[in-house]
Amino acid sequence: MGAALASAARAEYEELLHEHVLAPLGLTAITSNPPPDNQLAGRGFLGRRLRPWTMSGAILPAGGLWATPRDTAHLVTRLLVERRLGEPAPSWQTTGRLHWHDGATRGASVFAGAMDDGTWVMVHRLSGHALPTEETAARVLRDAVTGSAGET
Repeated sequence: MGAALASAARAEYEELLHEHVLAPLGLTAITSNPPPDNQLAGRGFLGRRLRPWTMSGAILPAGGLWATPRDTAHLVTRLLVERRLGEPAPSWQTTGRLHWHDGATRGASVFAGAMDDGTWVMVHRLSGHALPTEETAARVLRDAVTGSAGET
């Protein structure tokens, strides 16, 4: 879809993203090409730093963006809680009252979501499987909704 939009608009995907989504939401730390010292990466089997992933061209809209945790949290709250750009896009999954999205690349994973009541969560991990990221997010949301944070 991103490639089709860019082609139809005769503009680069990142330009369209900035103009129509990031700038209106006040987000400045989301890019496809961050400086090397801003690229956090997980560690491999022997503790070596994993090579950062890159995605460009037509695949960029599928997951080629880097963001700080702060801007990811702002993205979630401004899109899903404040609804600054209207109703959530169809690319956000809906499970009951929860709108969410997740993703994983080279062991790094993120889960972001918000409930209809404004409760939200964003969990990011640099290594390991994606399932614990989703489980952590589910636990945090459950605890926030039930008021049982810190209880076991």
